[in-house]
Amino acid sequence: MEMQTLTPILLKELIEKIEVPNIEGTGKNRTQRITIHYRFIGALEIPESRHYKHLKLDTRQGVAVEYLPNTATA
Repeated sequence: MEMQTLTPILLKELIEKIEVPNIEGTGKNRTQRITIHYRFIGALEIPESRHYKHLKLDTRQGVAVEYLPNTATA
């Protein structure tokens, strides 16, 4: 099965829960972890790889989303 569009209804069917723990750090060094638990498979662990790059996306003024590879989790 190939999906062309991910709809809100389909997302509700695929995701069991989303955990958003407290923010870590202060000021510009704040980080927010998000764990998505999928139905039938649970939370996915992304394996560490040297191929992943540091990625930063400025979503709006003063707000950035950042993927930090090889970061230890609490």
